Amino acid sequence: MKREKPRQAIIFCRTKRGTDRVQRRLARKIESVDTIHGDLTQGARDHVMRRFRDGKTQILVATDVVGRGIDVTRISHIINYDIPQFCDDYVHRVGRAGRMGREGVAYTFVTPEEGNELTRIEMRINLLLKRDEIAGFSAQGKPVADENLDQSEQPTDEAVEPPKAKPVFGRRARRHRRAL
Repeated sequence: MKREKPRQAIIFCRTKRGTDRVQRRLARKIESVDTIHGDLTQGARDHVMRRFRDGKTQILVATDVVGRGIDVTRISHIINYDIPQFCDDYVHRVGRAGRMGREGVAYTFVTPEEGNELTRIEMRINLLLKRDEIAGFSAQGKPVADENLDQSEQPTDEAVEPPKAKPVFGRRARRHRRAL
């Protein structure tokens, strides 16, 4: 966000809880951040969208509830914090940026484990996405207990080296969660 300085951006998350978590973290650093998801009443969703359309909200953290059917012309950036479950959702998400002949950029966070999902998206859109890494950026995951190890050998939070997330950049790109 600091590097790109988007005019307006939508950050897509897979879950309602994820949108709330990302919104809270961003709100500590950015003033005009809001969230929208299916647990909000229709009135609340309308209010959030009105503020976003009017330019009062710079960053909108959302589930796919706004992936289709919205028309906000000032969106300069789409960030897929979580990779979409379906290829068509990716197409609809990134289609929110660069409307009306304007330029738009989309980022998607991808972990090495999500490589197959990225390949499916690239095949669907018939385009190879540009890959890049951000220095100092890594995904954070909780250690998973291995039933084949005894208790003294189980991983702990300190002992786990999280896998590096590889952000993908370009007109149609994606990025991974826990990056903010």
